[in-house]
Amino acid sequence: MGRLMYVTGNAMKFRLASVVCESFAISLEQATANIVEIQAENSEPIAQDKADKAFAIFQKPLVVSDDSWMIPGLQGFPGPYMKYVNDWFSLEDWLHLTRDLPDRTIILRQIVVYKDAHVRQLFSVDIPGILLTEPRGTAPDPHNTLVSFDGGKHSSAEYHEQGKSAAAHRHTPWHEFAAWHKEKNL
Repeated sequence: MGRLMYVTGNAMKFRLASVVCESFAISLEQATANIVEIQAENSEPIAQDKADKAFAIFQKPLVVSDDSWMIPGLQGFPGPYMKYVNDWFSLEDWLHLTRDLPDRTIILRQIVVYKDAHVRQLFSVDIPGILLTEPRGTAPDPHNTLVSFDGGKHSSAEYHEQGKSAAAHRHTPWHEFAAWHKEKNL
């Protein structure tokens, strides 16, 4: 099994990536770095810049990821700013903001970028979900108690409380990356 560095400080992201990659015989090693992220309207340039900066630090093949959350009923808000919005908004703020939305769709755009000395490859998947009208479960980020990717049966927070990933039943960019990585025999 090959080992590959995944630069992230997020334990939930690392757990999801590890589960998917292990099914392709790829073992991830978690590393952290203090990388200042650029600001952009979408997460592709953010993730690509993060990969370049991480590679400059570690000088070895690695992957990074970035998530963007778009609520069509709010013109795509908060987009790549979810991390900041979760610091600013309480659960009550999220409930107030989304209470009267007729379209309760939320889209998680997950991006994975592989980077080595010669290749920078981006993988992106949009994952549709729904906004619940009441919180379920507990999570460090308030939106996870209101987001469901299984048609409203469970919130992301409920999956995490059970030690499971809310993404275990869906296709992610980690699947695309792992298949590509294995095919390229990197």
